[in-house]
Amino acid sequence: VLVDPPVSGPGRRAYPAQLPWYIDSIRLARQGIDAEGMRRFCPTWTEDQLRLRAQWLHTCDERAILASFNGFHEDDIHADLPQVEVPALLMTAGRGDVIREEDVQEMRKLLPALLVAHVANAGHMIPWDDESGFYRAFGDFLGAALN
Repeated sequence: VLVDPPVSGPGRRAYPAQLPWYIDSIRLARQGIDAEGMRRFCPTWTEDQLRLRAQWLHTCDERAILASFNGFHEDDIHADLPQVEVPALLMTAGRGDVIREEDVQEMRKLLPALLVAHVANAGHMIPWDDESGFYRAFGDFLGAALN
């Protein structure tokens, strides 16, 4: 299952989030940011989600974040898709800008058997933005519906 994966590899449009969003919030977490302070980074999240993020974000290693962010632009998911030999489901976010319709069409050309589910009321953090929509999007792909 590919949940709103980055498609911003070499020669493609940039990943929609900017590196300072990640680094600044981690550094503030190390200084003790609370849930309310985290809200400017994640304005649509619930109080519980913000509190959880503020509680654990300081444990992130900036080197890993930088490597991951760079990978968004260096790794080419499109080169890997034709090699996929198992059933695959692509889940996209309706309020995100990571996967666009033209990306879905290109991915389907590379992996014709790709199933696609769209969660209209979610941003990139699909399970946090629309948890029930996230579970519904799986359908019976994993063998049984998730509740």
